[in-house]
Amino acid sequence: MSTTIIQTFRPTLLIYTSLVMLPQVWRHWMKSAGSDDNGLLTASIFVESMKQQRNDPEFREAYLEISRYFFGLLDVDGDGFLQEDEYARSLANIGIKDISVARRAFDSIDLDGDGKLSLDEFCPALLEYITSEDENSPYTLLWGPLIE
Repeated sequence: MSTTIIQTFRPTLLIYTSLVMLPQVWRHWMKSAGSDDNGLLTASIFVESMKQQRNDPEFREAYLEISRYFFGLLDVDGDGFLQEDEYARSLANIGIKDISVARRAFDSIDLDGDGKLSLDEFCPALLEYITSEDENSPYTLLWGPLIE
């Protein structure tokens, strides 16, 4: 597959994810939290929704599907793995530029220690990050340090 096709394909995945997958997850969040359908996802609605849905197989599969597409967007070189620099770039894009933070987060996800993140490491980490209440989970580092 040519580089041009791959570069064209990635935005298509993002569009698909935005138009098809995210609304599914959004509806789950809003429905489970008893939203008044005003479309606002407040912190309290989000937290209540996660408590109710964390074991829902349909929600988990939809979220893992989004995670797979997200992984593909972060995999800049298209090799099927996230290198530390690709992961660090994603953190830098959300304002976390400290490479030591990125390294700790990366290492917490790299379960086999091979220096790269596979889909099998990355996607469950995203799901665990959003659904777990375990403050000692290694995945609490996923998007950098938690702050209050």
